[in-house]
Amino acid sequence: MMDWLLDQAERYRAMIRTGPFFQSLTAAERPSDLKWTHQLLHQSREFTQALCLRYSMCQDKRYQGIFAEHAVEEADHPDQLITWMVKHGFLDGPEAAVQPATPETVNNLAFCCRAALRESPDVQVVALNVLSEGVALDFYTAVMPVLTKLEILSGRYWKVHREVDAHHLQMGLDRCGEVSPSSPQGQHYQRVLHHSASLYHQMLSSWVGVFVEPLASLRNETAPRLARGTHIELPANATPIVTPIDALAPVVAAAAAPLATVVDPPSSPTTKPVASC
Repeated sequence: MMDWLLDQAERYRAMIRTGPFFQSLTAAERPSDLKWTHQLLHQSREFTQALCLRYSMCQDKRYQGIFAEHAVEEADHPDQLITWMVKHGFLDGPEAAVQPATPETVNNLAFCCRAALRESPDVQVVALNVLSEGVALDFYTAVMPVLTKLEILSGRYWKVHREVDAHHLQMGLDRCGEVSPSSPQGQHYQRVLHHSASLYHQMLSSWVGVFVEPLASLRNETAPRLARGTHIELPANATPIVTPIDALAPVVAAAAAPLATVVDPPSSPTTKPVASC
């Protein structure tokens, strides 16, 4: 199993644990201080949907069983969370309106859904298991003592995460084989880790009203970088590419001109419905 990948994911998680969300937990003195529960419901619903989508789209038999198991084990978590929220006054009822998701929450969930749709199964494991479930483990580990202090730790939702997230974060990793961190695929894994970690950091911070920049990258690039001030010698017959400023005038004029008409977008082709889990 790729220990270097798990190690790098843990280092990103450590950065997230020093962020505004985790720092704010100690200040909670009453249930009403946990204003982020509605955001958690958005995340729980749509992350679960991404897992179901991942399984329904997977054509690789090596991963199908693992993806199915993960989706099934998460399937009833949103309903469990709603039950807890109703019981403790965070929702007026199971069908009550939920506060809008923050833009950062939408961005994170869009990334998860895109990974399920567009990435290869091994990359999905990196994004939706190694990093996502690792952050979830840290989240529930930090939140549950606060809920205990506030005397609102009840139901199945919270306790089940303590039992399964450590297992979920490694699911499928053994199917990925041994990938070197310096290989092209290893570099891609590292880019996915960084992107995913930054989105989780920004999402959780937005839950307590704080905007943060993306995390610093831990990626080790194999390509050498030129030192500042390095002079590059061009071949004697090299012709520099220069665009005369006059040649750009038509482009600038076209961009500045108002649109004369609004063209309706073409209708979307009929697509085959994706089976739900």
